[in-house]
Amino acid sequence: MVKSVVPLRIVDLTQPLGPETRVYPGDPPVRVETIAEIGRDGYYNRVLHIHEHVGTHVDAPAHMIEGGATIDSIEPTRLVAPAIVMDLSNACGAVTSREILMALRLRRLPLPREGWYLLLRIGGGCRSISVEAAEWMVRQKLGGLGVDAASPDGPPYSVHRILLSSGVVIVENLHIPGWLDGEKVTVIVAPLPVRGGSGAPARVYALLDGGRLGEWLRGE
Repeated sequence: MVKSVVPLRIVDLTQPLGPETRVYPGDPPVRVETIAEIGRDGYYNRVLHIHEHVGTHVDAPAHMIEGGATIDSIEPTRLVAPAIVMDLSNACGAVTSREILMALRLRRLPLPREGWYLLLRIGGGCRSISVEAAEWMVRQKLGGLGVDAASPDGPPYSVHRILLSSGVVIVENLHIPGWLDGEKVTVIVAPLPVRGGSGAPARVYALLDGGRLGEWLRGE
């Protein structure tokens, strides 16, 4: 059955981690400290000083919801799914459900079903996700929202709270190339299982398989 989705092209949607990695305003930057060198110690090793929401990462409900689930408790079955990729960065203001629906229709993409992800290229400037769009995503029973921005919204983080309290995975700081616009893919999200974590850095891949692997894993 899985043979039907190969050959696969794999796109890495992860931002590299280093001192230059973009962080949310006010958060500490990434620091890297060399603690062993081959010439001196016979091996090379470094210490990474990072927080849970740095670079490409996943938000757990505990990030915004008192007593919410932590990152190590998110089931792997929720982290591999069909996904729709769209570039909505050519405008300003909050993305609405109407804009999403129009963009889907323009690209002749299917309406995302239960458990699917939306991967949206909104840029790091004047775009965000509206509360109305977040409520629509919950009604659609989406599995996740991924954005290339540091956050889908700002204070008081209503979009975060709406999505996380409804079990929608939030992935931030993705690297979404423009040429992926209009693709249906299988997304693989692999956060570090930090015990009790409010989130964790993640490696994120898009498989250019038309979403077939994700659908097969979901029994669709």
